[in-house]
Amino acid sequence: MWLDVGLELPWLRPRPYFVDRRREAELTATVARMGFKVIEADVRADPETVEEDLLVELTRLLEFNELGAGSWAAFEDRLWDLLCEHDKPGVAVIIRGLDGLVGVDLYRLVRCVHKLVSMTEGVGLADAAASRQVEYFFVGEWGAS
Repeated sequence: MWLDVGLELPWLRPRPYFVDRRREAELTATVARMGFKVIEADVRADPETVEEDLLVELTRLLEFNELGAGSWAAFEDRLWDLLCEHDKPGVAVIIRGLDGLVGVDLYRLVRCVHKLVSMTEGVGLADAAASRQVEYFFVGEWGAS
């Protein structure tokens, strides 16, 4: 069953989900109450290593096989398995730290967010068996916009 996080969090803008830090506790409590398994990732916003750091952290937290951890290709391979576990609750991945890239390396920020969201959606669209819901929430100081 697909859960509509926008119904429970009316202030949430459409994907990708950027959440102001002051709303993090409300976000976490709400998605847990909705039945999601909550995964919280903290990432260092070092432009030189942010992609690898993010993927290694998510690989560890999602309990993926660590072979090739840190590469987008290996992460995508593991997503198939995660999304095909449709008998388990959806996953809400709360990611902190990427906001540190805003004034430093906007390209890397956009790349990380885009690849995570589009890769996950792509796996789900490519295989009807990949129906487990995975949502990413990027928490930080995003400003008023």
